Amino acid sequence: MDNFNFINFIGDIIKKYDVVVVGSGISGLLTALALSKEGKSVLILEKSDYIGGVCHSYEVEGYRLDTGPHAITRLENGPFKELMDKYFDVVPQFVPFGKYYVRIGSEIKPFPWNVNAWLKFGLIPKTDRLLLMKSLFNTLYMINTGNNLSNTPLSELLPSNISITGKRFMNWLCYFTVGTSIENTSLSRFIDNKTNKRDSVGYVGKLYDLFISEGATDQGYPKGGLQSIIRSITASFPNKKVEIRVNEEVTNIECNERVERVVTKENVYECDSVIYSGFASDLPNLVDNLPVDYAENLLSIEKINSLTVWMGLTKKIFKNYGSQMWIDSDPFAWVVPTSNYDPALAPRGNQLVGFAFILPEKYNVSKMRKKAFNSIVEIQPDIEGHIDMIHYQDLIPEKASWSINSGFGDVKTPIKNLYCVGTDTEKRSAGVSRAAYSVLRCLNLMKHDGNL
Repeated sequence: MDNFNFINFIGDIIKKYDVVVVGSGISGLLTALALSKEGKSVLILEKSDYIGGVCHSYEVEGYRLDTGPHAITRLENGPFKELMDKYFDVVPQFVPFGKYYVRIGSEIKPFPWNVNAWLKFGLIPKTDRLLLMKSLFNTLYMINTGNNLSNTPLSELLPSNISITGKRFMNWLCYFTVGTSIENTSLSRFIDNKTNKRDSVGYVGKLYDLFISEGATDQGYPKGGLQSIIRSITASFPNKKVEIRVNEEVTNIECNERVERVVTKENVYECDSVIYSGFASDLPNLVDNLPVDYAENLLSIEKINSLTVWMGLTKKIFKNYGSQMWIDSDPFAWVVPTSNYDPALAPRGNQLVGFAFILPEKYNVSKMRKKAFNSIVEIQPDIEGHIDMIHYQDLIPEKASWSINSGFGDVKTPIKNLYCVGTDTEKRSAGVSRAAYSVLRCLNLMKHDGNL
């Protein structure tokens, strides 16, 4: 090969972009959209053969399944709404999510969002309700006096004489909002800030919210399933500003004082900045010579494991418009009849229901699937005779458990032009909202650093 052809050959392999985004989950796609709308050329590298990660939908036997049931939160003024308003050309259509119902035994009641509803919430013993109210006010007082609650487990504030039902109720909340037990859940998680500001709301504001809250009024389900969100993002990409490469796994992010290039098995890509949206715990395997303390923290992150059992039913068994929190289920379950929001997700006359279970860190797949199925038919015995389709999904719905005894990532990294986004880099909220918070913070940091 002569010198001219060799130079051309190298030029074909090493391609230059303003930004390389590693991973095409919701965090990576939102970041790519925002940066491309800000004028950057963006390359997205995805190791799978599809984009969207756990924000994805696909067909099974005539049913349209999401990767786990989702509720998109804070649609009125939250982080995802901010990104949609600023960057989306095509906006998904959301159906109001409805109420959250608590099921204990055979009784079902709406979730008690405020003090008045809590005091009338007959599924929990009256003594428990009063004791938990006292604990809540003690927590709000601790915030007002400047106490740091990030390392205080929720179990420390629970009364020792709380009933098994009361403790299971609180444990359910911990597993589905944090991904860990009541003993490992930070109190600060339950004083979550509903604004885009990182400072906490004062004591008086918290009390005000507590008394007037009406529930999840700003939550929705995307009509057409989760895939409609992904389609809206990709349809909003500026022309020729974003390139997506699937089936291309990143093997190394080469750095000196800053990122210089991204290496895959097929190609080498030079860039000005890298946005890493994969598991933060995998970053030490891709970047050499990270500071030891930083790498050790990332390696100590605990992922959240879940199992979703999707059932297609020949009868509409779940008639309430909303989801159910099954407190008695073992393991705990969250039940979402997605075809109630969009009948087109199931064959005419049938119902599609997702049963989500949070699992321990180590588990046997076949045993947990059997246990989950048995729990469903035990709690809802009339379901077994109407099953038309059943499909199991083993998922990681949040990339990091927000727990006291494990590590957690951050958007900022020790490398000047390397940033991380995703649900293991931002502790506010959960799911798509948490991902969106991380994207907004990434954009702010890049502007501060002069990279945007």
